[in-house]
Amino acid sequence: MKRIGRILFCLLPLLLTIGLQNVICIPIFGISAMAVILQNYQSYPLNEVYQKMYAVWTTGSFTVTLSVVYAVVAVAIFGYWYWKKIAHEQEQVPLGQSLNHWILLALPLLAVGLQYITTYLMSFVAVLRPDWMQAYESLMDTVGFDSVSPLLAVYSCIIAPVSEELIFRGVTLGYAKKAMRVIPAVCLQAVLFGVFHLNMIQGIYAAFLGLVLGYVCEAGGTLLIPILLHAFFNIAGVFLNTVLFYRIDQPFFFLLWLTVGVLFTYTGIFLLQYGVRQRDLSIVEQYRQKPLLRTVADDDQGNPAG
Repeated sequence: MKRIGRILFCLLPLLLTIGLQNVICIPIFGISAMAVILQNYQSYPLNEVYQKMYAVWTTGSFTVTLSVVYAVVAVAIFGYWYWKKIAHEQEQVPLGQSLNHWILLALPLLAVGLQYITTYLMSFVAVLRPDWMQAYESLMDTVGFDSVSPLLAVYSCIIAPVSEELIFRGVTLGYAKKAMRVIPAVCLQAVLFGVFHLNMIQGIYAAFLGLVLGYVCEAGGTLLIPILLHAFFNIAGVFLNTVLFYRIDQPFFFLLWLTVGVLFTYTGIFLLQYGVRQRDLSIVEQYRQKPLLRTVADDDQGNPAG
C-alpha cells in the first residue's frame, strides 16, 4: 500500500499543473473581460460586447500571454519544490561542470533528429487516425500558435522548456524513482508528459519525446541537459521548420529526411554518451587532485607534508 501511495503521488505534479492553469485563467479572463466591457459598453449592444470579448480570448497574443504567465508561475513553484525536496536527495553533477563541448555538440544534433522522428511519428498516426490530426490542426489554429511572435518565441524556446522540465523530469521523475526502478519511472513521467498536452497527436509525440528527455536526464545526471535539449528541440520547430522539411511531400525528400533524422538522433545520443563519460572522468580527476593540492599548499607554508 505504501508503494501504491508513492506511485499515486507521482500524479500530483500533473494534477497541480492542470489546476494551476485553470486558476491563472480566472483572473486573466476576468481582467480582459472588464477591459472590453469598460471600453465598449456605451458604444455597442451587450451581445456585441460579448463577441468582442470572445474575439480577444481567441487571439494568439492572448493565448501566448496566458501561457507565459502560467509558465513563469510554474517555474517559481516547481523550481522551489524541486530544489527543496528532490535535488538535495539525489546525486547531482555540479552545475558548472555539467557540460562540455561534446555534450553541447550532441544536443542540437539530437534535437534536429527528434524533430524529424516526431514529425514522422505524427504523420504515421495521422494516417491511422486522420480525425486526430484534424482536431490537432484545428486546436493550433484556434490558439494562435500558427504564427511566430517574439513573445511566442521566448515562451517556446526558453520559458516552456524550463517549466516543463522542472515539472516532469524534475519533480515527477524524482518522486517516481522513489516508488519504482529507473526505467519504469522514466516511462511513467513520459506518459504523464503526454497526458499534459491534452490531445492525442501532441500527447503521442510528447510521450515519445518525454522518454528521450527522461533518458537524457538520467544519463546526464543533471536537469540542465534535458532543459537545453528541450529548448533546442523547440527552437528547431519554431525557426527551422520550413528548412528541415523542404519538399517532404516528394518521395525522395521523404526518404532523405527520414534517413537524416535517424542519423542525427543516433549521432546525438552517441556524442552525448561520450561527452558524459569524458565529463565524469574529468570530475573524478579533479577530485583526486584536491588532496594533493592541499598537501603542496601546506608544504609551502612550512608544514610537514602528508
